[in-house]
Amino acid sequence: MTNSKIASYVGFAQRSGKVLYGEDRICEKLKLCHVVLADSAASDKFRERLQYKCKGTPYFEMDSLNAATHRDNVKAIGITDAELAGAIINLLR
Repeated sequence: MTNSKIASYVGFAQRSGKVLYGEDRICEKLKLCHVVLADSAASDKFRERLQYKCKGTPYFEMDSLNAATHRDNVKAIGITDAELAGAIINLLR
């Protein structure tokens, strides 16, 4: 249930252009990100590095990020919309 709600919020953010894809893009525009989601299937080094770089920004790991974004090989996304990010954070806490 929670994953489907998160997928809905991610879909809303995608349609409004408020999603950053990939570690490099997220780190470039970290000040715009209100929440960072990483795929739990990504390597441990990748997740540790991303978590370290995202200090001060809410960071969560979730299963099947590819399914939520409907894209292949997505390991991390950043949500730049404050309201959608807040809704995602409330679900994941």
